[in-house]
Amino acid sequence: MSGPRVSILLAALTVTACGPSGEQLESPVEGATPHIVVVLADDLGWADVGYHGSEIQTPNLDQLALSGVRLEGFYAQPLCTPTRASLMTGRYPFRYGFQDGVISPWDDYGMPSEERLLPEALQEAGYRTAIVGKWHLGHARPEDLPTRRGFDHQYGIFGGAVDYWTHESAPPGGRGGGLDWHRDDQAVRERGYATDLIAREAVRLIEEHPVSRPLFLYAAFTAPHSPLQAPDALLERYGHIEDPRRRIYAAMVTAMDEAVGQIWSALEDRGMAEQTLLFFSSDNGGTLGAARNNPLRDGKGSLYEGGVRVPAFVRWPDVLPAGTVVEEPLHMVDMYPTLLRMAGASLEQALPLDGVDAWATIA
Repeated sequence: MSGPRVSILLAALTVTACGPSGEQLESPVEGATPHIVVVLADDLGWADVGYHGSEIQTPNLDQLALSGVRLEGFYAQPLCTPTRASLMTGRYPFRYGFQDGVISPWDDYGMPSEERLLPEALQEAGYRTAIVGKWHLGHARPEDLPTRRGFDHQYGIFGGAVDYWTHESAPPGGRGGGLDWHRDDQAVRERGYATDLIAREAVRLIEEHPVSRPLFLYAAFTAPHSPLQAPDALLERYGHIEDPRRRIYAAMVTAMDEAVGQIWSALEDRGMAEQTLLFFSSDNGGTLGAARNNPLRDGKGSLYEGGVRVPAFVRWPDVLPAGTVVEEPLHMVDMYPTLLRMAGASLEQALPLDGVDAWATIA
């Protein structure tokens, strides 16, 4: 898109918002207060899911996407922190200084305290809230941590990337170091592959959750973000791929797919799946070299389509029409008011929203 077209599009989306920020909307599904599971992949390429024709095996994502609503015109920000901030606030990250880059291990700032975050709003509506995986919205001060910003439970990393086996900080450029693996703000040393540990914790939370209370589970995987590391068994599955970067990346994507399958199976086993709204997306386009974004141009860090248009879908059995494809443009900021409306949560807040309630489009 050219610059003027983008401006016109954003203006149009803004004026079609669901109402003023003080309005509280009832869920459009009568009598429903769904469990909400948000699964965010990290640097997943547009062409790296099976339902987009990839050689990479993603049977669980394929099944969930094809039995839900595929959002084929879904946009994020080109980098990790800005996208996560958009999801958590429903506001474009330039409003609070998060538009240009990511929070690094040595940075001493986080999400401004005046921003109302998605888990805080859902807590007010009676939800139990949990994050497993990657936060990346501030870690230097206690008030920046997830448990101070609306999450009842936290597990995983505060920063942007970790070694998948040692769980030590592994940012681009090599700076950082030190353990970045925490449970409820306390550092923990655990053995295992990071993707598997995130899935294990998510499953545990589901198994122990009282089904009568709505659950908001934010499963933010580090995969397939660098460093490129994968279990040997999955690497053997992709031995036919000559490029070593692509081979490891493919194994990492499949590991994440298997983890998502475990989460959905846990929901089914608890009898929660039919009452669960699942939203899946990547946080930005894939990193060129290992990932594939074709036919989109460029990749992570770019404002071309390959950097900001991402694989995404929503699934809610018996509520959303299975096999639907939505081509209309939607953005990560739209998920905040959409999810709050589905939860019957209040949209009353001091700061105005940029996101719009997209339920009518999705449904």
